[in-house]
Amino acid sequence: MNTTLRNLTRRMRTAMLCLATIGLAQQAYAQSEVLRTGKLPNGLTYYIYNDGSTPGEAQFYLYQNVGAVNEADNQTGLAHALEHLAFNATDNFPGGVMAFLKANGLTDFEAFTGVDDTRYAVHNVPTANAQLMGKMYLLLKDWCHGIKIQPADVEKERGIIMEEWRRREGIDRRITDSTARVMYNYSKYAYRNVIGNEARLRSFTPKDVRTFYDTWYRPQLQFVAIIGDVNLDQAERTLKATLSSLPKKATPYDAELRKIGDNAQPLYMQFVDKENKSPSFGLYQRVRLPNNPNSEEGTRNFLFTRIFNTLAPRRFARLKNADAETFIAASVSLSPLVRGFAQVAWDVVPYANNAHQAMQQLLDVRGAIASEGFSSKEFEAEKSEMYQGMKDALEAKGLGTPDNVFNLMKQNFLYGTPISDFREQIQRNIEVLVEQEVEDFNAWVAKLLDHNNLAFITYERKPNELDLSEGTFLAALKSSETPSIGVAPDNTLTKLDLSHIVAGKIVSEKAISKLAAKEWKLSNGARVIYKYLPQAKGMLFFSATAPGGRAAVTPQQLPSYMGMRNQLMQTGVGGYNRNQLASWLQGKDIDLTMSPGDYSDDLSGSAPVAQADNFFGYLNLILSRHDFSQSVFSKYVQRSKYLYANRSLEGMDAAQDSIRRLLFPPSEANPEQDEAFFDRMQFNELPSQFFAHFGNAARYTYFIVGDMPEVQAKNLVTRYLASLKGDPKQTLPAPTAMNFASKEPLIKRTFNVEMQGDLAEIELSFANNLRLTDKERAAFQVMRGILETKYFDELREKQHLTYTVGVKADYVSEPETAETLSIHLSTARASVSTALAQVKALLDDVRLGKFSADEFKAAVVPLAVDEQTPASPEMATNPMLWMGTLGIYAQTGETITPEESAAVDPIFSTLTPADVSAVAAKILNNAVKREIVVQAIVHEGKLS
Repeated sequence: MNTTLRNLTRRMRTAMLCLATIGLAQQAYAQSEVLRTGKLPNGLTYYIYNDGSTPGEAQFYLYQNVGAVNEADNQTGLAHALEHLAFNATDNFPGGVMAFLKANGLTDFEAFTGVDDTRYAVHNVPTANAQLMGKMYLLLKDWCHGIKIQPADVEKERGIIMEEWRRREGIDRRITDSTARVMYNYSKYAYRNVIGNEARLRSFTPKDVRTFYDTWYRPQLQFVAIIGDVNLDQAERTLKATLSSLPKKATPYDAELRKIGDNAQPLYMQFVDKENKSPSFGLYQRVRLPNNPNSEEGTRNFLFTRIFNTLAPRRFARLKNADAETFIAASVSLSPLVRGFAQVAWDVVPYANNAHQAMQQLLDVRGAIASEGFSSKEFEAEKSEMYQGMKDALEAKGLGTPDNVFNLMKQNFLYGTPISDFREQIQRNIEVLVEQEVEDFNAWVAKLLDHNNLAFITYERKPNELDLSEGTFLAALKSSETPSIGVAPDNTLTKLDLSHIVAGKIVSEKAISKLAAKEWKLSNGARVIYKYLPQAKGMLFFSATAPGGRAAVTPQQLPSYMGMRNQLMQTGVGGYNRNQLASWLQGKDIDLTMSPGDYSDDLSGSAPVAQADNFFGYLNLILSRHDFSQSVFSKYVQRSKYLYANRSLEGMDAAQDSIRRLLFPPSEANPEQDEAFFDRMQFNELPSQFFAHFGNAARYTYFIVGDMPEVQAKNLVTRYLASLKGDPKQTLPAPTAMNFASKEPLIKRTFNVEMQGDLAEIELSFANNLRLTDKERAAFQVMRGILETKYFDELREKQHLTYTVGVKADYVSEPETAETLSIHLSTARASVSTALAQVKALLDDVRLGKFSADEFKAAVVPLAVDEQTPASPEMATNPMLWMGTLGIYAQTGETITPEESAAVDPIFSTLTPADVSAVAAKILNNAVKREIVVQAIVHEGKLS
């Protein structure tokens, strides 16, 4: 664009946006009616917020600007240990904070420790309970400076933290801990992983924790927030009266702790571990963020990051679309790292024996983006989509959810960022966005992708498996300054050639009066159900379904069918390649997905009504002229065989492989997807498999919901849907049940595997195939809640056998009735027998009705409250809910509106403890049982 013209255009935009700013200033004044903030004489900052969006409830937060990075070398893990101790005895809650919260029905509480900070929160406190509200202020005070750190509490939490440490132990943490050195350039961040190390966790004392607490938990480094249905004046008075007595102490200087030095020379590392899933490599670059996220630079950085994360990955997609990639998988993203820094991460899994080529391809893609940037068409399309999305979001009011409000307060506390409502935030983003041109974005990208602060890491199972030395990398990096990547945007496609289409007809029409919808039968045998919904505001929503899926595939056809599923949309349609189609789709906001399932073949999509002709034309091409490429297919088979041959056979991965075979034995209908399976895939069978599952319109019911008049919908249906091939006589094989589980009534197995630490994983499950009434299904969910509470209190809090226990209660009625109760936990190897015995004993207690009224109430009340929450008025105009409603009609003939489907009779509020024990007995008696333990092999001299 001409520079003079650009400047003139910008001045005009700025003048127009000034008009909007006048209105925003009035909004800012209104903030004082809902927000109160200040600082106590002791230095503690506070925020109180009530916009009326959470009637009857309040959320209480403490933010501590202290995390693992504040730990001394002999204090690793103590910031996290302190967070655990905060739920034990405190000055005003000597019986324990967690006991207090649970006794008052406050089950939604949390705490999080990171490398930079720590957060505590208690949600959904009933504001009508004045006594409880008063105690919440005392809790905030105690968290600030009243945690007792008693020896008994330390020992209890030590056991729990050790179980958390065991649960995290594994290849992922070894990768994170090892690579942190080069990621953070050997700064303090490189040696702080929050959880700490085993030796320190076993040895820290109450005095150690107290020293850290007294050093860092200071009012100047804290803020408290109360968000919800509170009177601002009263809340402020109570807060000041309660928290002003906190002692004012000098705050330690911590700025040096968060510094990360620059590295002009790229850092290099080989991470070698036999449990690496597949050989791969990554290039990582630290990026300093603007000091003030609210400045224009900070806003521009936020917007450009979003655009970069959309456009940059498409460079890898272009290579794949052109069948020119040398990698199995490749990704790039720009995301937060630690405070003040972000990271550009490029990760690649190369094809076998292609590591050098894949590395050069990655670096050339990066070099081309840095030197050439992105096209104006790419940038403007993404900018336009962001602009429209933000305009739609301008309808939002207030600051958003309580957690979003808290994050705005955090930004204000750390950076002085003004707290503004969503409309003002979005309006500010729009103001900055409309000022940006592709030249601005490309300049930002070029600066982003320089050669500073780089780290190159290989992930291998044995040394030099990839043969990518530091010298090889540096030479390739130098070469990428003049990249030889030749896949440019293909802008040759401006209009789809649809000359093959011969329009069909609507042969019958039926009104569905109650749903204000229409049902049309087409000349090719297809059925269309259409509903005009003006509240969709210029959008149309589409779906299609037909019975079929994998269940309707014979064992002989299965390999080629699975190959067809994988190759959907991988080559192109109508003779157009994927790069042409990607360019043509840009800016049209057309979304179309093919979703073959176990029992059905499905499609779904959406588009602006203004793009309806393009949407349905594209859909017609996909269904009538779907392309498959021998080269792309062969590469898929090669890739799949390579991944299978190189799958991890170490540690937990090896055990999971064996468990899968044990629980779901391979058979003709459930074959092992090994190299032989992929060899049985036949390229010449893909088109016939595609037509059988997606190309035969006579099998399908199509659904159209949106802001599209009936006349327009009929024209599109007759041209693009009724013209598709349809053969009512061609049917798929009768579906078979997709239940490949072993029929053994009891499977009990322990797997001893080579893995670090003394971890053991336990999985118990109980499966049955009894049909449950609605009331029994509700009782099943309450049973799950009671079990989870019992396991938490007994196994974690009292016996310290585990960090957490997961309980799942699943019920399905179609295509076959089945219910499954699953219990999963991790523990120390030596504690397996004890943990198993406790899990079974507590489960038996529930079956026999041995649970307290409080345990029953804690599980049932949240579910009862949720079911009695009034349905949103917007349900009647929600396009997705209408899709579901029309789907029910198509399947059953029932006409149930979205409002009627939500207006169910209360069930949870009618349940009794006897209902829960009865359903527990029904499900557990005669159930198919599974008891699987995976534990580390203990070698001589190894901790156990």
